[in-house]
Amino acid sequence: MTTTQYRYLFADLVTNQILAELPMTGVTYAQQLNTPGTFTGHLLLSGVNSAGLNVPNATVPGKTAVYVDRNGVLVWGGVLWGREYNSKSQTLVFQAREFMSYFERRRITSTYAFNSVDQLQIAQQVISAAQGVTSGNIGVLYNQDPGSSSVSGVLVSRTYYSYELKPVFSAIQDLSKRTSGFDFEISVYYDGSGNPAKSFNTYYPRSGQVYSSTSKTSPVFELPSGNIVEYTYPEDGSTAANMIYAVGAGSNEGKLIASASSTTAIASGFPLLEDQINYSDITDATMLGNLATGQVTAVSYPPTTLKVIAPPYVDPAFGTYELGDDVRVRLTDNRFPTTLDSIYRVVALSVTAGENGPEQVMLTLTTGTY
Repeated sequence: MTTTQYRYLFADLVTNQILAELPMTGVTYAQQLNTPGTFTGHLLLSGVNSAGLNVPNATVPGKTAVYVDRNGVLVWGGVLWGREYNSKSQTLVFQAREFMSYFERRRITSTYAFNSVDQLQIAQQVISAAQGVTSGNIGVLYNQDPGSSSVSGVLVSRTYYSYELKPVFSAIQDLSKRTSGFDFEISVYYDGSGNPAKSFNTYYPRSGQVYSSTSKTSPVFELPSGNIVEYTYPEDGSTAANMIYAVGAGSNEGKLIASASSTTAIASGFPLLEDQINYSDITDATMLGNLATGQVTAVSYPPTTLKVIAPPYVDPAFGTYELGDDVRVRLTDNRFPTTLDSIYRVVALSVTAGENGPEQVMLTLTTGTY
């Protein structure tokens, strides 16, 4: 069995100074497309494990960064938001979320008007403004991933008013969910000096490897003869909607409303299924309409989702595929009358470090728009 070496580094969130390397157990870390992923880990305080590690000062929630090193490569990074001590087990349990979660806690406090500006430039400028205030800079760089995009060619007009106090993350997520939107993340890596670093990356039209029917280079996951240990296939029609109402700024009869429908879903036999999304700060009708269209495209059919568990060192090995990639799935199983052979996109990754057992990777895959 191949051995995986993990290191867990704790740093000051503002200065990025490493405060401790702690011997964690029970670690699970996850990434999710365009949403901050999570980290959970345990630290035993009894015995020699915690001696001299200065744990109380090195793990203060809200001011500490967590980095996960797997075999010398940073695979996860985020903000430590919570710790909980249990006296019976003598353990601290830590909860963290990826660095994008910091910008959920930041607000746009000045008025910014963008007139026909590239959507990716707006996203970067919103992050830059948040990091430009006192104590607000956590050292996020921009588009350090060679595969990222600095421009999209999609021009947007958008005004953020100071009185709205819109969360920075919400502003970026709203831009990304438009028709012709984009993917984004804050990735972590070691810089040229060997120090942990982080980068806000934008990808247009999307991140990840796109499946090519000619080259057929995408990773393949198979059951029963291949590399899938098990899978689940949840189906939930309650989340589908083929008519979306996007509600913007205003009040009563003056409220701005845009709608979008999926005529193809209705034509295929689905009844009318309606839902509403709220953007009380948006005053631009075009922006609101694009958000409605983007949402109805994503949810007009019940999502086709697979959750696949695969060993990390069986081809395709963990690290050879990434969040956002297209992968090919072949399933011969009683659930399907004939072998399922389809292309899915990786929209979430969850890894159990497995210090007391085999390391395990769970991929969440979907065929829908994400």
